[in-house]
Amino acid sequence: MYRIYTDYINKTAITVPDEFIDVKTGESFPVSLKIRDQLEYHADNQTLIHLVLSALNSYLHPKRQDGSSKELLMELSEIKQMLQQGYFTSSPVKNKTVHHSQREQSALDMKDIEDILEEFGG
Repeated sequence: MYRIYTDYINKTAITVPDEFIDVKTGESFPVSLKIRDQLEYHADNQTLIHLVLSALNSYLHPKRQDGSSKELLMELSEIKQMLQQGYFTSSPVKNKTVHHSQREQSALDMKDIEDILEEFGG
């Protein structure tokens, strides 16, 4: 079953099927209720073309998240090292200087991240 969303002011119409094909992977996915709600909202507010262009912009020009991901992985790596060495708050701990190259050598994998989160009850 198809549903047509129309922005009459800007002369924009979109026909949406029950499923769509992800053009990057070739897999089929159902059109979620969230997508349908957004299409309806933007059709009602005469911003349907802006939704489409915004989605295309995000698809064609994805934002890099290297900085925040690297920072998070470095923090998790430090937590992992503390857990492995045993972290005691009652005794003073020498402040070790860890060089950037040392941090890269002890890169985290997903199992390490799961272990750290599990240790903290997450």
